[in-house]
Amino acid sequence: MNILKYVGIAVLGGVLVFAGFLVKEPITIVEEVPVETVGALTGPDIPYPYFSFGGVRRFAGSTTSLTQATTTVCAIQSPAATSTLVGGGIRLQVSSTTASTVTIAKATTPYATTTLINSSSVSANAQATILAASTSVSALSQTDRTFAPNQYLVVGMAGGSGTFSPTGVCHATWEAF
Repeated sequence: MNILKYVGIAVLGGVLVFAGFLVKEPITIVEEVPVETVGALTGPDIPYPYFSFGGVRRFAGSTTSLTQATTTVCAIQSPAATSTLVGGGIRLQVSSTTASTVTIAKATTPYATTTLINSSSVSANAQATILAASTSVSALSQTDRTFAPNQYLVVGMAGGSGTFSPTGVCHATWEAF
């Protein structure tokens, strides 16, 4: 009789354990994994004013809407760090209604041409490209190429009579360490 008693208890225990598995909610283990948002550019254009590689930042700026009826046709601000001018200039699709002198300079404000970098004469209604140096940027002295934080590369026009109504593009590129 003892054996039947032990077998009955074992069967009853097995039934209870089995019933416990049927009634109990399943255990779900959730592990939080940090998700890093990644993406890609939709084309070759980078929508930022600089990119960095090898510990060097390359900054760039440009404008396609030259200011008309003023002597300062464009000004591009340098980065908020001491930087070196790599290149820059202006491409005029139409210079002005009169012959003029185009000046590229460095200044602390966008309305001055304090430190002359380059200048060139342009005929009335002419197309022209004037770079920040007559032959290459390396022709500039290191002082002219070094920009303090937030200085400007300024392009001005002077001379002639009438209004300055240029169309074209200004651009500048700097490196900062």
